[in-house]
Amino acid sequence: MDENKMTPAPESGENTEKRARKMSPSSKRGMYTAAISALVVAIVIVFNLVIGGLPDGTLEFDITGKDLYTVTAQSVDYLKTLDKDVNVIVLAQSGAIDQHLQKFINNYAKLSSHIKLQIIDPVLDPTALTKYNAKENNVVVSCDATGKNKILSLGGFQGYSDGLILYDPTTYQYYNQLKPVALDAEGQLTSAVGYVTSEAANKLYLLGGHDEAALGSNASSLIAKANIETASLNLLTDGGVPDDCQLIVSYNPARDLSDDELSTLETYLKNGGKLLLLIDNAQLKNFNVLMEVYGLQMQSGTVGDDDRYYKYYYQQYGNRCIDPVLSTGSDVTTGVSTDAIVRSARGLLQITPGRRAATVTPFMSTSENGVLIADDGSTAKGTYILGATAIETFADKADVQTRLTVISAIDLISDQIPMTAGFSNYDIFMNAVNKNYSDVQSVSVPSKSLEVTPTKIGQNMLWGIALVSIIPFVVLGGGFVYWNKRRNR
Repeated sequence: MDENKMTPAPESGENTEKRARKMSPSSKRGMYTAAISALVVAIVIVFNLVIGGLPDGTLEFDITGKDLYTVTAQSVDYLKTLDKDVNVIVLAQSGAIDQHLQKFINNYAKLSSHIKLQIIDPVLDPTALTKYNAKENNVVVSCDATGKNKILSLGGFQGYSDGLILYDPTTYQYYNQLKPVALDAEGQLTSAVGYVTSEAANKLYLLGGHDEAALGSNASSLIAKANIETASLNLLTDGGVPDDCQLIVSYNPARDLSDDELSTLETYLKNGGKLLLLIDNAQLKNFNVLMEVYGLQMQSGTVGDDDRYYKYYYQQYGNRCIDPVLSTGSDVTTGVSTDAIVRSARGLLQITPGRRAATVTPFMSTSENGVLIADDGSTAKGTYILGATAIETFADKADVQTRLTVISAIDLISDQIPMTAGFSNYDIFMNAVNKNYSDVQSVSVPSKSLEVTPTKIGQNMLWGIALVSIIPFVVLGGGFVYWNKRRNR
């Protein structure tokens, strides 16, 4: 046996313990990974618990681009004022409600604790239709405090019938398919809530007998949503102004008032009457006499504006398609935040009123570079009024107020200008109507288009697509090729 080869001495207990405490790098990495995983799992669990405790809808976002599921500030503010409970009962089979509509109704009902939403399947509960005196696919809005109710239809055809969702009549007629084109749920529901909770009964008379034009479907729909009842009025055949008349509207008359009609309207206004004229005919003598009594004089010719015309329509209208100046000092333009559009309007000038106590307040006009284009082709620059109110108060009658509103742009409410176009035309019109009532519901919400708007890709968007997607993939692809070459060397 070689004496130089010595058997190693056994390790002491202390050395064994030290080695045990020393861990290999792979073991350390394993423990670190396990610890991180456990921490991440714990964070996820806590996060889910927090999210689960949030109210329904808190993390739901409207990404439609048209705010289809978002209730407008008008209705939100109105619903905050509710002080009566309102029942909203949807009578429809399970799965029969359009997805857009179902989503919106749920969001709407969450905005007030006074709204009680109930969806009843009439197949499962056959007594429901009889109980609510309604039909399948109806929505019953009722208020126990007032005893009033209103029945809405889930669906209707645009331009022909009302509905919370509107379908294209042409597609149905030719292809027997229901193509949704507009969502009118907010307007219909807010109108119904306002009606069933209100004690008021407001009325509007449409003046006839002078070849007036009929109000367009858009304007008529908004008036109905404001819960204002309409009726026709012929001052001669009906024997004057009815006692329940709160507002007279004359829309685009083609013939003049008779002397007797002029006298009747003058008497009506002197006693605190309300009249809204949408007129662009300077040749109607008695209509113009009535306006001049209250400080407004219509000019012959049409109005343009060298500063505020829509260049897109220049070839068709020249400078006569105007983006009017909206006054901030009038109650008619209160809350109006977007531009309007008027075409070939007549110009009004403010004069000394025959009724000395009348105060004229313009709410819509041209800029100082407005142009009056007379019928003979001559022009005159200046600021021309396109809409104004004349108000007369009475010292001995504090609660009585005469109000004459004149709009010299009759196409302000033309159906050729859709409510979904983004202009404020219908807001201005409805303010001009609503300000004649002391207790009318001022919320009248237009429908929202469901039509798909083609996306236009501009240069900035192309660069964005390149930077976000194409370039990173090129870099990654180049890196992979370089790595693969080095790997195969």
